[in-house]
Amino acid sequence: MDIQRHNKTQRKINLESNIQNVFMESDDKFKNFLEVGAREAYLRPWHRLERGLRLNRLRMFIDDIAPEYNMTKDEKEQLYIFFQKSLDKKLLNTLKVVSYNQETQKIVTIKGFEIKRNNDGVLKYGFVAKKIKTDTTRKKKKIDDISTTQPKTKIDDKKE
Repeated sequence: MDIQRHNKTQRKINLESNIQNVFMESDDKFKNFLEVGAREAYLRPWHRLERGLRLNRLRMFIDDIAPEYNMTKDEKEQLYIFFQKSLDKKLLNTLKVVSYNQETQKIVTIKGFEIKRNNDGVLKYGFVAKKIKTDTTRKKKKIDDISTTQPKTKIDDKKE
């Protein structure tokens, strides 16, 4: 009987260590799964990225262009807030506006976004207004078409 109790005690210790090993292995697998998911998340097209991921990429974009315009930390934060508000207003949602390279996982350009420094040294940025569309796709009116759209006179009624 003493031997059986001793074996049961050993088994409990072994079970506890096995359970800890299983939890550690499953914890590692879960962490790996999350890391792979996070890496793959940025491989999606711009319009498929979640808001938080977009904000992360916008912050990286600011860090990339900051040396070119000699931005201070405060100017970077103000530009980041500007991009946040633009994202909330749905100005940065489409692929037409934001050129995002999925392979490098970085924003290449933002269409219509201009940034420059004044002579005073103040950083100015914003989106350029949309261009007015021209009537190039519409059929041009001919002089004959214009005459037919004029109201009929009494003489035209008698001819018919």
